[in-house]
Amino acid sequence: MFARLVDAPAKPGKRNEIVAILQRELEPTLKKAPGFVDFVGLTSDTTPGEGITLTFWATKADAEKFYSTPEFRSKVLDPVMLLVEHMTIRTFNVETSTFHKVTAAKVA
Repeated sequence: MFARLVDAPAKPGKRNEIVAILQRELEPTLKKAPGFVDFVGLTSDTTPGEGITLTFWATKADAEKFYSTPEFRSKVLDPVMLLVEHMTIRTFNVETSTFHKVTAAKVA
């Protein structure tokens, strides 16, 4: 199991636009992607504009393939990049989890 964490603070007043793109474009696109397991989008309850996304994949190769597609770039990445201060991407191997979908996928 593989996870990808994106930290992308929103420009002032742009958080809601980013969340809308993630809900309208990213979520449905992810659900069609081979190897996709789960998606979590978090916004700070104390710092306006702070937010992260975390995606879970069966393999690192599945994630890399998805994030290099023209569909992801045109529908999600390009529009979001106009609305964020910067973007930091970190990747991880999932060693343990209590998320139902992640645990189920790891067992399968």
